[in-house]
Amino acid sequence: MRSVFFVFLTMSLLSFSQEYNKGLTCFSDKDYVCARHYFVNIVNGNAHNTVTKEYAHYYLFLSALNLYHYDTEDLFHNFINKFPLSNKQLDARFYMSQYLFEKKKYKEVVDLLSQVNLYSFSKSRQKNVFFYLGYSAYKMQDFDLAKNSFYELIIDNNAHYREDALFYNSHILFLDNQLDLALTGFNDLISSKKYSTEVPYYIAKILFDIYEYQKLVNYLDPLLTSKNYNNYQDLVLLQAKAFYHLGKYDQSIAYFEEYKELNPNLSRDQLYQIGIAYHKKGLFGFAINHLNKIILNSDDSLSQYAFYYLGDSYQNINNKLEAMNAFRSASLIDQDSLIQHDAFYQFVILCYEQKSPLYQAKKYLSEFIEKYPQSDHIDEIYSCLANIHLNTYDYDNAISILEQSSFLNEEVKYQYQKICFHKGVQLFNDERYNDAISYFNKSINGGDKNQLFYESYYWKGESYYNLNMFDDALSSYSMLTAGIPSLYSKSVYSQAYCYLKQKQFLDAVNFFKKSIKFNKEQFILYDIYVRLGDSYFALNNYQSSVDYYNRAMNISGIEDDYAAYKKSNSYVLLGEYSNAIQSLNQLIDDFPDSNYLDDAIFDLGNTYILSKNFDLAVSAFNQIMSNYKNSLYYSSSQLKLGLVYYMQGKDNEAISVLKNLLFELPASHISQEALSILRNIYNEMGEAQQFLELIQNIDHDYTKSELDSSTYSSAELQYVQENYQNSINAFKSYLSYYPNGLFLLEAKYFLYKSYENIGQLENAIEVLSEVVNDRENKYTTEGLIGLGRMSYELEKYISAEKYFSQLLKIASIIEHKKSAILGILESKFHLYKYDDVITDISTMVEEGLFSGKENVRIHYLKAFSLYKTNKINESLIEFTWLIENTEGELRAEAFYYVSLLLNNVQKYKSSQDMIFQLINEMPNYHIWIEKSFLILAKNYIQQEDMFQAQHVLLELEKKCQNEDVLYELRGLLNTHFPNALDSLNYK
Repeated sequence: MRSVFFVFLTMSLLSFSQEYNKGLTCFSDKDYVCARHYFVNIVNGNAHNTVTKEYAHYYLFLSALNLYHYDTEDLFHNFINKFPLSNKQLDARFYMSQYLFEKKKYKEVVDLLSQVNLYSFSKSRQKNVFFYLGYSAYKMQDFDLAKNSFYELIIDNNAHYREDALFYNSHILFLDNQLDLALTGFNDLISSKKYSTEVPYYIAKILFDIYEYQKLVNYLDPLLTSKNYNNYQDLVLLQAKAFYHLGKYDQSIAYFEEYKELNPNLSRDQLYQIGIAYHKKGLFGFAINHLNKIILNSDDSLSQYAFYYLGDSYQNINNKLEAMNAFRSASLIDQDSLIQHDAFYQFVILCYEQKSPLYQAKKYLSEFIEKYPQSDHIDEIYSCLANIHLNTYDYDNAISILEQSSFLNEEVKYQYQKICFHKGVQLFNDERYNDAISYFNKSINGGDKNQLFYESYYWKGESYYNLNMFDDALSSYSMLTAGIPSLYSKSVYSQAYCYLKQKQFLDAVNFFKKSIKFNKEQFILYDIYVRLGDSYFALNNYQSSVDYYNRAMNISGIEDDYAAYKKSNSYVLLGEYSNAIQSLNQLIDDFPDSNYLDDAIFDLGNTYILSKNFDLAVSAFNQIMSNYKNSLYYSSSQLKLGLVYYMQGKDNEAISVLKNLLFELPASHISQEALSILRNIYNEMGEAQQFLELIQNIDHDYTKSELDSSTYSSAELQYVQENYQNSINAFKSYLSYYPNGLFLLEAKYFLYKSYENIGQLENAIEVLSEVVNDRENKYTTEGLIGLGRMSYELEKYISAEKYFSQLLKIASIIEHKKSAILGILESKFHLYKYDDVITDISTMVEEGLFSGKENVRIHYLKAFSLYKTNKINESLIEFTWLIENTEGELRAEAFYYVSLLLNNVQKYKSSQDMIFQLINEMPNYHIWIEKSFLILAKNYIQQEDMFQAQHVLLELEKKCQNEDVLYELRGLLNTHFPNALDSLNYK
């Protein structure tokens, strides 16, 4: 049995040996499929020869490796684990490392080779395994292991992988920021065929990173003549950047542009540098095209600088609004504080210079002052902020702001002086003269002796003049000298009026004469000549009076009839009756509608008496009695006529006229004179009895007259002492006892004044009506003025219109005529008689008749009446005039109506411009701004810009307090934005 087993064993070993040899033969012939077949049989067989089995495992692994079979790694591990002491272990690891390296399984290479001593490998294999391990470690970013492995190759100048090791080792040093060592390594590879096109990038990058820009430029200059180098576009970029850092912007731009052709998608850094390069060369449009592509993705310094230079570029090509946006963005980034400060400065200055709906200059200027109180620009900012308040007529805030500054800057001092002056003018126009004076004083004390200094003195004088403080006015005017001709000339004219008001007629004459040489305007000269005539008349220098009235009439103006009348009076007082008669007749002929007509005819009669032309005197007085029954001179003409008849010896005619006067006015002062003449006539006729009979037949009692006078005097005393309730009781008592008393007219007049002084206007009107409704008397004109004024105050506009119309018919002086016209217009305006207002202004208001506030009011009444009668173009003209010639609330209202009218005729852009002008220039007039916002919202709606319309309405709703505006506003919201609150969380 044992011999059989031995034979079997011998035969088996022989069989395994034959299979092993066949496998080796196939392996040697690189027939790895064949080899694998035999070695599999041996591995899977029951061979007892362990060496054969060991080697079969080894060659099976190598066959699989060479066939790249999926089980290669498993077969390797089987061999290693089963035969740990095999002399083929090292070979297996070598081939396996090579296999894994080729398969780029770098982690497995590192793991495999890290388990053995690489120096155990043969010399020829050591270089391979060191490179496999170094490169695999490099790929696994185990740079220390990689460097150690590469070192073994670098120190051997003949090593096959030396250049590779040197390149990757240098790259590791490059990544590790050991740039000098890396540069040495890369420089050693310049002549390498394998790496000659690759290392220039790293050399260039290292030179850039160590700031050797000139060396970099010199190095790349010859290389960039060829495009055969790896990373060519990066080399171009590095050259562009190097020239940029060297300040050679032309070359930098050239390389940047070449880089853009190779790679049009520039990074933020690249966009910034090429943009700055263009900016430095003054090519701002090109700079903008690059810098404006940088968007803010973090609060970094690059964004801040980019936005700053973008703003500067826009500013240099005069794109102010875009510059504002860029500087604003730069100022919001907290990186470079100096850039942030200057960007904010540039931004606020542009806000000041340019109007933008996005930015409110006042807000940002104030922010600058708060943020940078020590800035070198602070005085300029104060000045700009003050200017805005000045231009928007917000003088109080402007003054407050400037008073916070140091006043060390001359420009700031001037601004303060200027704004105080304009505030004073504003208060002057609002008739707040005392307040105006205080601001004129601030302007005077706050600056140098410049134009504003003297203008402030002038307007201070005007303020005192309007307060009737003529001495103070003269003191202010006296500060103006001939060195300031425009103000001096006006001050001379004003001083003349001060003296005239003070009845210092000689001084008035001197100053009116002095003002002649400064005034060439015919309207002013005309007034000067008339006032000189008045002054000389008051000085009893009638010849000079005549001369100046004639000069005025030669120019011609609205007071020609007055001048003619006063000239006639002067002739009378000179005893030049023929000249007086000629002058009066000329007045009657030339001014048939003059309110001085009855005065002139009456004076003509008197002058005829003085010149002994009794028949012509009779004719003149008869003309009064026939044509002017309501004239103030009617009763006086009767008396004069009677007197002329008496002087002519026509006693019967005299008696007839004077008796008629007695019966018409039995209890009057003039009847006393009539009785005196009648008594003389009857005595001369020897008919004294007839005079006694006459007295008995008329209501006249001499004793009663004395009591009448005493009672009236007592009542008058109460009035003079301002005991108005007592005077009312006393005058009522007088009128009750003496219904036809000698002082009937006077008692009613002072009773009216007493009622008016305690505010009982209804009673005042009732009494004054009796005075006015009687025939014309000395109180008629004043009475009509009072009736019109009180009726207007009580909103009885129909009555007011009636009384002012009556006044216009009898007004003999220009001021009364002006009061009448204004009263008529105001009354009709409140009665909604807009067509009448327009017509009356065109027919009644002569050019130059009204000035100052009255002229402004006339224009307003006309503008509004035209608006209400839908005469849009004419109304626009008048409201525009008001914008240009007024200040304060009236100007704000005019802006509102101009914007409304423009919107109504679909001139939306013009309407918006007026609204924005109102908002910018008159921010304190809230009601008109709020009403204008409603127009703006409608404007947007009509243009189908619903977002803007809704925005305006919702903003206004948050701030408005006026119920009328809110009512209309909510109506617009409900109509056009019914779901606004549901769809928009507007905060």
